[in-house]
Amino acid sequence: MGNIDRRDCMALAWMNNGGVHQMLGYTVPTWYGYMGWGVLDYFVEQPGRYTFTEAFFANQHALLHRLATYFPELLDQPSGDTGRPRLRPTLSDAAKAAGLTASDALGLVHDRDVVAFYGDPAWQARMADRPKAFEQTLTHAGDTYTFEIKPNRGADSFQPINTNGSQRGGRPFVAYLPQRVTDVRIIAGADLNPVVTDDFILVPNPRVCDPARQYRVVFQARPR
Repeated sequence: MGNIDRRDCMALAWMNNGGVHQMLGYTVPTWYGYMGWGVLDYFVEQPGRYTFTEAFFANQHALLHRLATYFPELLDQPSGDTGRPRLRPTLSDAAKAAGLTASDALGLVHDRDVVAFYGDPAWQARMADRPKAFEQTLTHAGDTYTFEIKPNRGADSFQPINTNGSQRGGRPFVAYLPQRVTDVRIIAGADLNPVVTDDFILVPNPRVCDPARQYRVVFQARPR
């Protein structure tokens, strides 16, 4: 629910009178869908893994990673007014190889700027724990952290659970660190192109799953 176009619109009425604790929505009409459908992919299609807040931020990290990987020149560019942004993106070889177009660049910037999360981020809203397409674990001993993904559905483990919607599936694997860290050093799994920040790890989804392969990243870091 979204599109804040007047004071008595449905989204504002719902927040004011509907007993809403948390809510996600577009502040303008949606046309690309990465932020909205992606939160569903993290929250609903991986039931029990993330709170609603964590799913929102995981998908935001996924969007920014996609921009930085394929359209880095747009990372600091505003989307402009409502509607399609007035930007002129260039297509890198990497973007072309991934099958992306200029419309994808515009859509990512648009969704980055017009989706809002309402409510107390510390409030715990979570789906009931259910079987998932893959397991992921983050453990640490001292300054060494291990993030591992284990397929549950063979070669289909990394495929979208549901394709009914725009920009479904393909989201990176994201796990939040138990504490903020610094001085990160990758020890194993660099070929998976992990991104480790001060409070989370992100590993791009290869989409094609080899059940015989080990999907593991090991890194060292100091508490911040």
